[in-house]
Amino acid sequence: MPSFSSFSGATFLRAGGRSSRSFFIPKRTLSTHASSSNQVNQRLVIGASVALAVPTYLYLTRARLDYQPDTVPDKVESDVPDRVHGAKNGREVDKISSREVLEKKDSDEFWVVINGEVYNVTEFVDEHPGGREIIENNRSKDVSYIFNPRHPSDQLEPDNLPPSVKHLGQLEIESAYEKEQLQVKITKSEEDEKIRIQNKRDEYEEKGLSNIINMRDFQSAAEELCTKVGWAYYASAADDEITKEENNTDYKKIRFRPRVLRSVKEVDASTKILGYDSTIPLWISPAAMAKLGHPDGEINMTKGAASTGIIQCISSFASCSIEEITSARTANQPLFFQLYVNSKRNLAKDVISKINRLGLNAILLTVDAPVGGKRERDIRVKGEFEAPKTKAFDKQGDTKGVSETLFSAVDPDLNWNDLKWLKEQTDLPIIIKGVQTVEDAVQAYKLGADGVILSNHGGRQLDTTSTGISTLIEIRKHAPFLLRPAHRIPTGPSKELIENPDKLVPSIPTTEKPLERKFSIFVDGGIWRGTDVVKALCLGADAVGVGRGFLFAQTVGGVQGVEHAVKIFQSEIESTMRLLGATKLDDLRPSMVDIVN
Repeated sequence: MPSFSSFSGATFLRAGGRSSRSFFIPKRTLSTHASSSNQVNQRLVIGASVALAVPTYLYLTRARLDYQPDTVPDKVESDVPDRVHGAKNGREVDKISSREVLEKKDSDEFWVVINGEVYNVTEFVDEHPGGREIIENNRSKDVSYIFNPRHPSDQLEPDNLPPSVKHLGQLEIESAYEKEQLQVKITKSEEDEKIRIQNKRDEYEEKGLSNIINMRDFQSAAEELCTKVGWAYYASAADDEITKEENNTDYKKIRFRPRVLRSVKEVDASTKILGYDSTIPLWISPAAMAKLGHPDGEINMTKGAASTGIIQCISSFASCSIEEITSARTANQPLFFQLYVNSKRNLAKDVISKINRLGLNAILLTVDAPVGGKRERDIRVKGEFEAPKTKAFDKQGDTKGVSETLFSAVDPDLNWNDLKWLKEQTDLPIIIKGVQTVEDAVQAYKLGADGVILSNHGGRQLDTTSTGISTLIEIRKHAPFLLRPAHRIPTGPSKELIENPDKLVPSIPTTEKPLERKFSIFVDGGIWRGTDVVKALCLGADAVGVGRGFLFAQTVGGVQGVEHAVKIFQSEIESTMRLLGATKLDDLRPSMVDIVN
């Protein structure tokens, strides 16, 4: 493994017979102000059409969000030098002329320009995760256009550069001709895609989100705002994508049994998730590479979760660093972390130490991805892709799609015995994410996990497996003791309620005792409506997670998109509760639903 220090390397991919490009990483302010957002959009949306190289960086760098985007040139067209490195001990950094950079094109050295700064990457060229070709093809060029859209904002900080990358100084443009020679050329198809996306984004900026009235509207709009590469990754699922579709259609097999003439003027959908307040029984599930849809990426979700009072779980493969995300959180805002365990346990321990140090609030140990699923849309569009590396993710071999790349560092030997090891590394609650059978739910309880997420990874791993909601039904049938006592009763008509129709919910049988310790059961996958959420809660889930939906929402509207998505879910959840005759989540019981099939 290259001796990086907190470094997210770069990648490249081939698509349609041409090489795409990526390098290593810049500084950029993440602002929610409209004017700054527009400028960032104009600079960064263009990047996804060139290549897919959003980092799995996330763990071992520092975030500093104090630079204004106005001062950071993303192309050689700007004459304003970037001051990432600034003056050192009162001494200005060296100035490097554009002529000197261009002269290196035919030398033995490899120089590149990023955000007005010049770097010597000669020693790094053979360490580069994407191979030599990307650097060779773009030597003596200003690669900011390639570099900025798909990396966290702090990679060019001196502490985060690998030892083999040398910062030489600030660029000085000497002539219009040299300025032109430094520019990276883009193809017509790339330019067309950039224009198409920007036009659509401008359209949404102008008209707002009033036409988005449900979460499927976000999905349709997001497709128009993504590159082909980005959409293939977001929309892809395993093999024939049967499970991806059934994740939602299984909810259609559950029917409500509303109780009428109940006073439902006031309704409260708030709850606690692992002890933390949430305005609705729903969290943002970990979903990777949000910058493929919007230049601010996961930060949109962090800010949107804060303003609406829900909880975000950070993906291990987030395109913003964990430091950026935690820096963007508000005071006391809970954040959960999705953990993949690296085969090299010392690297995994580093990640867990960081989670502890940064004050995250729970760990979701993902167990359904010992290898990446075969996501054919992704593979067809990507060609080749290799994930950027950090100290947590060492160099991997050749891969075909993003899925294969992202999971190639995950330990396929992870097993139940490792739960004890994980508990020794942290005092945080540990939730097992990716449980698909009643047997594994029981095992998780017996071995000391704090809960499970019934999930099949959005249908992206093993096709034709159980859906989250069907696994919950399996638990109800074969291990109801895992559920809260009030939810162990049968679905459908209740003899007690027929005899006492004035009651809304049946009594808890005196024979039903709580578990010896609290054990949470969550469901994710295929949840597009408030009705889906309420059905899961009626059947015994504590809360649900939504991943793709929030990826699409932030793609379309950034922070405002996330806020709008929460409002859609909250409105639908509350209206469903009212129409069921329930005014609080504790009213939701199995007797309010029936399972058709």
